[in-house]
Amino acid sequence: MGLDTETVLIVGQNLMFVGKVEALTEPLGYDVQRATTESAFWEHFANRRPSLVLVDLEGEEPVWSNVLEKIDHQELGEARIVAFGPHEDLATMERARNLGCDLVLSKGEFNRDLPKIIGRIKTNTG
Repeated sequence: MGLDTETVLIVGQNLMFVGKVEALTEPLGYDVQRATTESAFWEHFANRRPSLVLVDLEGEEPVWSNVLEKIDHQELGEARIVAFGPHEDLATMERARNLGCDLVLSKGEFNRDLPKIIGRIKTNTG
């Protein structure tokens, strides 16, 4: 991982989406990091500001909600926070919106739109 490598940080315990994210981002020069705990998130965040934070809403709710509550959006700069979860869990999706996610998607929308999301961050970061 070079110093100029952009980072995508995934918050969650589910490995299902990691491979798909890596397949789309690594050819573009992104390093994918995964945080399964709140402390792991802050460790990754302190070392490298991510270009994109992906939040799996099916992960442990205290982890992702604490991260979203505590993150300083000014420190993120141009980085986007995208959350995804089950389409039927409207309350959780609304909570993620209220905690400042730039985009909240169902898992189906996330799978469909991930290439566009990655393309947008690549355009914004160079």
